[in-house]
Amino acid sequence: MGFQKQILPECPHCKQNGLRVIESRKADHGTRRRKQCECCEIRFTTYEVSADFYNEAQQNLLLISKLYALLSGNALATQPAIIKCIDCSHNQSGACAFEFPEYDTTDSIDCIHYVKED
Repeated sequence: MGFQKQILPECPHCKQNGLRVIESRKADHGTRRRKQCECCEIRFTTYEVSADFYNEAQQNLLLISKLYALLSGNALATQPAIIKCIDCSHNQSGACAFEFPEYDTTDSIDCIHYVKED
């Protein structure tokens, strides 16, 4: 779980220039954009938020990690366990069965469909 301040001039998958915006929508605190790489055709979502919202979110994540450390009784624990898409029963040959663009990213912790493979 986390926010990363990024400017994406190139595809995060193939590292080539050639991103194009497929769709833009207003979100609660900014703009949600669906993008597609013209080289490898991978699609992903970016969220553009104000600097104030970004800074507030970073502070909240720090507070959450401190609270987690206190509740777990482990002063060294700073973050909850990260959901790994590879362990999910919806993982299909290195891709999400639901085709979520957040597959195997830091945002995958927000997936409500995660089920640990037995």
